[in-house]
Amino acid sequence: MTIEFVDIAWDHRSVRIEHQWIAREKRHAPLWVFLHEGLGSLAMWKDFPQQLCAALGCRGLVYSRPGYGRSTPRDEHEIWELDFMHRQAHEVLPALLHALDIDTAHDKPWLFGHSDGGSIALLYAARFPGHI
Repeated sequence: MTIEFVDIAWDHRSVRIEHQWIAREKRHAPLWVFLHEGLGSLAMWKDFPQQLCAALGCRGLVYSRPGYGRSTPRDEHEIWELDFMHRQAHEVLPALLHALDIDTAHDKPWLFGHSDGGSIALLYAARFPGHI
């Protein structure tokens, strides 16, 4: 699997997001989006997303949130407020899906989150119930 990067506009700047597709060619298969833990990244998932997608016959998208992995690092003076998970769910994830041409009205992703990623998945689902 190849690591790719895409730029999104977030927090009044361009942010580069590290991501990896699993079975991207299965256009009509369900899409699972993997959201990592608070100290994790794309790499921390290891081969779990590939194994799960292969077992279920689905596609997957694994990514590192801004400030994690090889995505745009957090500026040393940047302070994340208490709503940082809300911002990831309501701003970053939708911007990423849009940048990757995922039409959430028709191609509703299944969200799989661990720890902070689970909270972000729930916050996204609550804000965009028709998109999952």
